[in-house]
Amino acid sequence: MKFHQFKALVAMADAGSIRAAARALGISPAAATKAVRELEAEQQIALVTRNANGIAFTEAGQALLVHARAIVHQMSRAQDELDARRGRAGGKLSIGVTPWLALSFLPDAVTLFRARMPGMQLEFYEGLLNIVMPRLRDGTLDFSLGKPGPASLHAEFTQTPIFATESAVVMRRGHPLEHAQSLKDLQDCEWILNWDPASKEMVTDDVFRRHGLALPRTVHLAHSLVVAMGLIMNTDMASIFPWPLVETRFARENLRALSLQEEVDRTVVSVVARRGVPLSAAAECFLACLKEAIHAGEASQDPERRRLYHSLELLI
Repeated sequence: MKFHQFKALVAMADAGSIRAAARALGISPAAATKAVRELEAEQQIALVTRNANGIAFTEAGQALLVHARAIVHQMSRAQDELDARRGRAGGKLSIGVTPWLALSFLPDAVTLFRARMPGMQLEFYEGLLNIVMPRLRDGTLDFSLGKPGPASLHAEFTQTPIFATESAVVMRRGHPLEHAQSLKDLQDCEWILNWDPASKEMVTDDVFRRHGLALPRTVHLAHSLVVAMGLIMNTDMASIFPWPLVETRFARENLRALSLQEEVDRTVVSVVARRGVPLSAAAECFLACLKEAIHAGEASQDPERRRLYHSLELLI
């Protein structure tokens, strides 16, 4: 198996046709076809078939594509690393980001990073862990920032906690229960969570059961923070937000954070990356900028910024 064959395979998957893949690679369609056909001949198994809509991957082709993507992306990262050490500007850093981070700490970290590595292109993927996990697995993402995954993922990924924060129950201003003082008063609410699917069980177990309360009747999941915010602001649904998100100006102006007797939830944000693949110099620089941004925010003379950072506990 050769690298140019993997590149052709990945390009065909991304482009959806041989002609478009060849154009993306800067080669002729015949050369792209030859690369994949030689790979099939070497392995004695069909990988790609033609159909009326273009091309389709066989089961074997789909299995190999996962590894081909990882190899192609890792080679690209290796080239970026060498270019950086030669003093050449360029390269790309791809990061998965839990939605609420983009509204809180991300801008400060990006500003610091851009000053230190101005030639590096940043690419962000918004999504919870279950959304970004396939991109981590195939190497599209360098790392992800968000809640750590279950123990079943430890064999595949490293999960390094970087900070923790408390959370609060939020609802729209003017909600009939906006002055509630206990979770007991909220048991009949409908809930909307911008968390992973496992969060439905977590909110019932960690938030209600540990306080000896009955479970909510309905817990909805939103894979978009915008969707969650829209529903909270315009319905009687309640949610749970980490405090840094509660402290953003938009949330303060549109939502009510309840002062409850019970502790609601403690959110840990981790760096999630493929096990056995070291972080690039650019990735290490970005994480250093994130840590520095948090320290600077805590000590800021601007009360608006201090509000954003005051609830954080650094774990690195």
